[in-house]
Amino acid sequence: MTESKLDYNNLGFKAGIEIHAQLSTEKKLFCHCSAALTNETPQVIVQRKFRPVLGEMGVYDPALLIEFEKNHTIFYEVFDSVCTYELDETPPFPINTEALYDCIKLAKMMNCEIVEETNVCRKNYLDGSVPCGFQRTALVGYNGQISLIKDPPMIDEKELSISWIYIEEDAARKDNDRTKGKNVFFKLDRLGIPLIEIVTDHGLSSPTEVIFAARTLGMLIKSSGIARKGLGTIRQDINVSIAEGDRVELKGIQLLQLIPIAIDFEIQRQLGLISIQKELIKRDIQPQDVPLQTLDVTEVFSKTSSQVIQSALKRKERVLMLPIAGFQGLLGRELQPNKQFGTELSDRVKSLTNLKGIIHSDEDLLKYNFSEREILELTKKCEERSFAFVIAIGKNKEAQKALTFVHERLLAAFNGVPQETRHVNSDGISTFTRDLHGRSRLYPDTDLPPVVIDLKRVKMIEENLPENFWSRIRRFSKEYSISIDLAEDLIYDDKAEIFAELIQRGAPSKVVVTTLTQTLTAISREGVDINNITDNHLLEIFEALRLNKFAKEAIPDILTNLGKNPTKSLSDIVSDFGGGMSQEELNKLVLKVLKTSQELVKERGMNAFSPIMGLIMKEARGKIDGKIVSETLRKYLRKQVK
Repeated sequence: MTESKLDYNNLGFKAGIEIHAQLSTEKKLFCHCSAALTNETPQVIVQRKFRPVLGEMGVYDPALLIEFEKNHTIFYEVFDSVCTYELDETPPFPINTEALYDCIKLAKMMNCEIVEETNVCRKNYLDGSVPCGFQRTALVGYNGQISLIKDPPMIDEKELSISWIYIEEDAARKDNDRTKGKNVFFKLDRLGIPLIEIVTDHGLSSPTEVIFAARTLGMLIKSSGIARKGLGTIRQDINVSIAEGDRVELKGIQLLQLIPIAIDFEIQRQLGLISIQKELIKRDIQPQDVPLQTLDVTEVFSKTSSQVIQSALKRKERVLMLPIAGFQGLLGRELQPNKQFGTELSDRVKSLTNLKGIIHSDEDLLKYNFSEREILELTKKCEERSFAFVIAIGKNKEAQKALTFVHERLLAAFNGVPQETRHVNSDGISTFTRDLHGRSRLYPDTDLPPVVIDLKRVKMIEENLPENFWSRIRRFSKEYSISIDLAEDLIYDDKAEIFAELIQRGAPSKVVVTTLTQTLTAISREGVDINNITDNHLLEIFEALRLNKFAKEAIPDILTNLGKNPTKSLSDIVSDFGGGMSQEELNKLVLKVLKTSQELVKERGMNAFSPIMGLIMKEARGKIDGKIVSETLRKYLRKQVK
């Protein structure tokens, strides 16, 4: 990524992080089921519908009403490994104390104060991810502080405040293969796995500091020894804002290197929204100038050539239009790469309704096969040619609802940046998910009594905390004579122990380092599941290398094969590559190639080394060390040249 052109200091940038990490307990948080995922075929499918209920203040939560109006049917995939608690047919069991005190352990590693009594609360969700309609969560610690790791060199002067530490149950995982339309499928195996939630303050002032914070928290979680490993076991959300903007939560960032890209795109988006706000002021447009007045323009398209609208009319759907005063040219303003303000309106409609989006006047309407007559008719429907407009296509009620959401978002444009949650895609560009909920939706769970924390047990935990991970990095660096950066990489990637064991067994340190820090990363980027490659695999590979069963050049191919076929034996994989090559076999190969290359040797002498080496390595690569091949060829080539 190129360096950002944004001046984060002058923009008043602030950020904080929320991290969710699964704890490695045997049981779930509120039942005795195994806290493990399964690949089994579900034994039962349960169908459910969700309805909102009045809150304690006698009103409905607006977010729950939006989910309800989507009219989704939820299907739960039930396995032998789950019980009736996951289906909300049994009250919760007492909280898993192993998970609770593991959470306290991590909280103490972050210098948090621990609550003397914790109360389980409910947090409403009506998207189907939790069958009971709410997630159970409990406050464990607060008011902590950690030092950020900055590299190079390691500097500890930047302190980050930890606001809250919660323990909560994970939600069910969505089955995207089965989900279609209004039918949404969830697997119940993940539901109830204990999670720790870490919430920092907004003391991070640049994307670089956000990376440092995410990396530091990740290392701290790993060094605690209480968290699960593997893809999806740790999820991080980033809350960002600038002085003229507002707080936006970015979710779904899996890779550290994606953090600055996602932040950069989000701040560009906020600056774009602020520019729209200022343009509306310049045009002297007020919210009252943009009333919610929808027009039915279906008759305009009675003889249309547009396939989109033809298909809709066959389904007896309507075409509704919302005229918008003062927004001409603003709907097409780019906020993120290839994403306009109009795209934001469309994303909101997709998220909050069952429609596939909207059409707006700043688009090239000819791409929808609208005729010039149809475009002119739509323009005439507006009071002035300076009006912009948005079109929604669907059943009358659904299209009306979509334009209502569009109208609400247009009114929010007068205030600049709305608070919302956005999902970050793999390219760093984000998409609207929902409006940002506050913590006021937390309320006490009446099914569970308060839990009194055993302060003696807390003190014992505090006296036996794992080694401070930045101290461990320094110690590891000194003990094995490697750089701080390399020690940090090994520890962060959970490779420190296997590195130490391989070195103690006499494996070549340079090859070990390259394999653990570069090769595994490289094949992972190529789509190989490196979680299938165990420490035992690595021990076996380097023992076979010591016995000259293959050359070090074959390690990437062997690891790739193991990642794709974890049950396959190393001997079978090595044989697939033709096995190893003895010195005697190499001698014969070198002499054979030299014999067929006599003309080249006569012409170039020792300068024929490189092309001949290439010919030999076509057959020897991965079977014997390239250095041995080079020395052998050089020896025989000198004899012939003399």
